[in-house]
Amino acid sequence: MVAREPIVLNVVYDNISVSAAPLWITQRAGIFQKCGFDARLSFARGTLATQAVIAGSFPVAVLSPPSVVNSVLGGTRIKMVGGLIDKLGYMVLSAQSIKSSSQLKGKRAGISSFGSTSETATRFAARELGLDPDRDVVMLQIGNSSARFAALAAGNIEWMLADPADVVPAQRQGYNVLLDLTTRAIDYQVSAIVMTEDFIQNRRDTALQFMRALIEGIHYFKTHKDETIKMAADYLKTRDFDAVGYSWQVHAERLVPARPYPSANGMQLVIREVATRNPLARNRTPEQFFDTSLIEEIDRSGFIDRLYR
Repeated sequence: MVAREPIVLNVVYDNISVSAAPLWITQRAGIFQKCGFDARLSFARGTLATQAVIAGSFPVAVLSPPSVVNSVLGGTRIKMVGGLIDKLGYMVLSAQSIKSSSQLKGKRAGISSFGSTSETATRFAARELGLDPDRDVVMLQIGNSSARFAALAAGNIEWMLADPADVVPAQRQGYNVLLDLTTRAIDYQVSAIVMTEDFIQNRRDTALQFMRALIEGIHYFKTHKDETIKMAADYLKTRDFDAVGYSWQVHAERLVPARPYPSANGMQLVIREVATRNPLARNRTPEQFFDTSLIEEIDRSGFIDRLYR
C-alpha cells in the first residue's frame, strides 16, 4: 500500500503570544501531521499577515478581526470560520510611577500596530479607565506584548495592554496592573481563524480536515498543561515557566473555547470600533463576516464531544 503524500498547507498568523499557542501546539504535538498535513506556519506582523492572505499565498490564517473586517469591506473574499480567543485577554500595565488611571491622561500607550486587535482593545481599555482614547491617549506602534514591555521598561511609553505571560515578570519589577480584563469575561473576538472563500468552496474536505486538526490541538492545549507550557516557552524563547504557566492557566480556563465558533457578541464590539474609522463598517452584522458551516458540521458529528469525554 502506497502511503498518501501529506497535504502541504501554508498558514499565516499575526501574533506571537500564548493566544496563538493552540496553533503552534497543533503543529508541535504532531496533530497536523497525524491528520495528513504538512502544515507550514509563517508569522507576519499585524496587517502584513492579512496582506499575505490577500496576495493568495495563504489560504488559511489566524488574524486580528479588525483587519479581517477592513479587508472584507475592501472587497477581499475571506471568511471567519472560527475563533481561537473570544474574550478580552489583556491586562493594563503601567509604569512604576503610575499608580492610578487618573495619571494616564495624555500619556503614551504601546500597541502592536494600527488596525490590530491591540489597538481596538487599547481603545476599549482606555474607556474602562475613564479616558477618551482619541483625546487622552497617544498610541505608538511598538510590536507584540514583549516588545511593548521593553518599551515600557525603557520609558518610551507609560502604559500598555499586556499578555498574561508578561504580567508576572512585570510585577516582579514593580510595574502596576491597573486593570485585568481577563476577569471581566468581556465578549470580544481577539483572534479569528480565517479561510479564503475559494478554499472553503473548492477544497472543502481539506478545510474540514484542517478544522478538525486545530480543534484537536485546542483540546491538547487545554488538557496537557506541562507539555503545552514547555512548547509555548520554546516559541516565546523564554525560560520563565512561571510566567508562561500563569498565561496558560488564564487562556485555558478563561479565554480559549473548546468549541471555537466565531463569536457574534465578540464581533459586535470589533465592528463598532472599526466603524469609528471606517464608515463602511456601520450597520454591518457579525454574520456577514462568518462562515460557520465547517465547525457546525464537525460539531454535529460529535467530534468535539468525543474529544472531551
